[in-house]
Amino acid sequence: MSIRINATVNEARAAAGHSKEQWDRFYFITKDEAKQLSEAHPDWTRWIHIPANEKDLLLQRINGRLTAEGIPEVEMIILKWRVSQLLRDIQRKYAEGSMISGMAVTGSQPQAEGSTQQSQSPQRSESSPSETRAYDPVRDV
Repeated sequence: MSIRINATVNEARAAAGHSKEQWDRFYFITKDEAKQLSEAHPDWTRWIHIPANEKDLLLQRINGRLTAEGIPEVEMIILKWRVSQLLRDIQRKYAEGSMISGMAVTGSQPQAEGSTQQSQSPQRSESSPSETRAYDPVRDV
């Protein structure tokens, strides 16, 4: 069955033939696989960037995990729909600085740059305000 790339969740779930519980597991499994793929290949930011053989391997891995749980396998079009969304979401989170890999990269540089060290000081003061400010009974209660 074919679906549009901008299909709704319900349309994609119906095309996959999954129950709500099966779809939830599919979502979890694909999120896990997409996260691993993104960490291994940070330059693969869109579905079109992923080589065809890697897409086939990804589909095999996901379908293997689904079959192991008794969940119907999905077709490539369903995987494309889901992974396209995941890669877009991963890029948004990375751009906002909330991805762990993004934090690890900036976290390893503060010793080399004095300005970065200054920006870390407020973070420390937020976790322990008593180290840098006098006790305020209104604020610190």
